[in-house]
Amino acid sequence: MRKYARVWIEKYPSIAKINKAITGPRRMGSEGTVENYVKGVRRFVIMFLGFKDPEVVLKKMKKGEINAAKKVDGYVDWALERWAHGTVRSHLFGIKKWFALNGIKVDWDRIEFPTSAEIQEIDRAPTREELKLLLNHASGARDRALIYCLTSNGLRLGTFLSLKKGDVDFKYPDVALMKVERKPGRKFVTRKGRSRGRFYATYITLEARNALIQYFSERKKAGEKLTDESPLIGDAFHKGNFITVEDYEKVWARLLKRAGLDEKSVKWYVLHIHTLRKYFRSNCVGVDVSYREFWMGHKGGYLDESYFRAEEEKHLIEYQKAIPHLTVYSTGLEEKQLRVKTMLDFARLQGYEDEKLKRLEEVLVRAKDIDEGIREFKRFQEKQGSKTMHNGNGKYAVVQGENELLRKLENGWKLVQSLNHDKYLLQQN
Repeated sequence: MRKYARVWIEKYPSIAKINKAITGPRRMGSEGTVENYVKGVRRFVIMFLGFKDPEVVLKKMKKGEINAAKKVDGYVDWALERWAHGTVRSHLFGIKKWFALNGIKVDWDRIEFPTSAEIQEIDRAPTREELKLLLNHASGARDRALIYCLTSNGLRLGTFLSLKKGDVDFKYPDVALMKVERKPGRKFVTRKGRSRGRFYATYITLEARNALIQYFSERKKAGEKLTDESPLIGDAFHKGNFITVEDYEKVWARLLKRAGLDEKSVKWYVLHIHTLRKYFRSNCVGVDVSYREFWMGHKGGYLDESYFRAEEEKHLIEYQKAIPHLTVYSTGLEEKQLRVKTMLDFARLQGYEDEKLKRLEEVLVRAKDIDEGIREFKRFQEKQGSKTMHNGNGKYAVVQGENELLRKLENGWKLVQSLNHDKYLLQQN
């Protein structure tokens, strides 16, 4: 949940009621819904009415100093000049909930809600080649694991980031099972007349499974004590903290920029983080739709434990159909070859002689996995000395961290290649 929503929930009792009503035990809705509702109330109170405090507005409405129905009706036309129909409609649901929970009566039948919206934002599922590019520019095992998982399990980002290590079952030979239990803050959408089970489940491919195991190994080496209660995807410093959707969206934006895939539609990136879910949906080729919808946590597809276990063999059979289409790299060898090529290209830019390039290639080919190759490459670099070098095409430099990168870019440098360990190769002609 974004900071502005958290602050208003903590500061104002009338807003705290919205949070309790949505995410409390009776409804167990998502924090995303709360955030959207709070945004609607904030825009109505601050931008339209000109007040800072929602409690003051409620008092004035109860005293008859502000006509609630008249103001809301006026807000609709005012808001439609600024935001899309769907956004304004979402605002109105938030305002309506705020009124209902705080004793403000309005005849909503007299207020016409926006019913349709023009599509302004354009997005699409990433291609397999674009995913390879993103994986190649990922700064660590965490981001690679997240990309592999979200493209092969179909989960919403918020749901995935709320999972714990114990929610994943690795007992299967070629996949892993991810179980999503019904809890406050997780989006469970029910449909009348359908099952109201307590959980849904999905799977991840072998490459995603291996990426997760590699990520766990990195966290252990960094000193983090992993238990079943540990975040499945944690903070960048391996302190055992969960990462929020808002914070990871910032990580994703930086990754898109490094990979050169940061094209925007209007406000969103064309390949925003939620398009990984689109990739999953469009690549469940040959899969029975009901199974796919269950894995994605769509309406009414929730089960009880005993029923799922009885049906799991069928789920596995259906998921096996999709594995060839969901897998990003056909073999581990293909991924390794791409990494080796990237590192050798970088070494050539640094002006390394053919003999050194040959020795480096031998070292990289012998590496057991990607991270070992990165470590070997780093050691090789350190033996070569200076971080700034020249060849016939200009001056090159390796910088550490996003801040230093942005500073260099502002001073006329050009990004040549994103390296691992938060390092970047730059060129200045």
